[in-house]
Amino acid sequence: HRGASGHAPEHTFAAYDLAMRMGAEYLEIDLLPTADNELVAIHDDRLDRTARGPSEHCTGRVSSKTLEQLQHCDFGIWFNERHPDKASADYVGQKIPTLDAIFQRYGKHANYYIEIKPNLALQGSVEQALLELIKTHGLYEGMVERRQVLVQSFVPTSLLTMWTLDPQVPLVQLMFAGSQALV
Repeated sequence: HRGASGHAPEHTFAAYDLAMRMGAEYLEIDLLPTADNELVAIHDDRLDRTARGPSEHCTGRVSSKTLEQLQHCDFGIWFNERHPDKASADYVGQKIPTLDAIFQRYGKHANYYIEIKPNLALQGSVEQALLELIKTHGLYEGMVERRQVLVQSFVPTSLLTMWTLDPQVPLVQLMFAGSQALV
């Protein structure tokens, strides 16, 4: 979940690398768009919990920052502050990874469980960009044939958009505890 997030700073290459070494079957990636429509791996729609650095770049909504601005932020040091017993100098300076960079790093050697988070992007742009990246990195066939990529969301319209773009994409509707499925 978010890489090996109990042992390393969530949604960083340190956490994903550790998850892979630990034998994770899937890398779970929460996905949000930046102001310049780059898809980045981060759980919260706000930067404040996991980003450290200049406030003009590292606080506020992810969707209000460009990827270039986010590159000024440290996404690892917070983990050392919060978990001194698991702190590592290797976590200092961890950058927010783009989905493109994650696919470049792990390619076809990993399985991906991708959550499209609620976001402010134009309808369909996140889903379209996600599908394009899956195809660009040669993951489409593995997604369709072996469920190498699964796409999930709490937002039904996001899943409907993805299904409209390509009905072969394996989709998972997430639900809050106690809620009922829409039929």
